Order: sequence, then structure tokens, then C-alpha cells
Amino acid sequence: MSDLISCPDHACRAPARIVDRWTWGSSDGPVEHVKTGCERGHWFTVAVDSLYFQLATTAPGQVLVSVA
Repeated sequence: MSDLISCPDHACRAPARIVDRWTWGSSDGPVEHVKTGCERGHWFTVAVDSLYFQLATTAPGQVLVSVA
């Protein structure tokens, strides 16, 4: 699993990869979370619903995917 998105840090926006994903239960139902790491060294663990989906710039042959 290595989905490519832009970094969740709004000041960075470098290409980032989703390196893990899982679901935790809550009183409102299951919540999907992901762990991301960008090429500038930022690491985040966030709920998928909180990700801002501005796609990263890709090199030829790379494919961007939505995590939602």
C-alpha cells in the first residue's frame, strides 16, 4: 500500500505516501485513519475525513489516488 497524495501540512504540500491505514470504532461508527509520510520528512496520523485532497504533482508513470 503506497497511495500518493499531497502532504497534510498545508504549508508543505510535497508529495506524500499513505503508509498504513486502519479503522477505529467510535460512538458515531467506524472512523478510518491513515499514517502519511512526505518527501520532506513530515509524518502525520489523521482521520481520512480530515485530509485535504489537493493532489500532489507526480512524475511520469506515478498515479494519484483518493483515499476517500
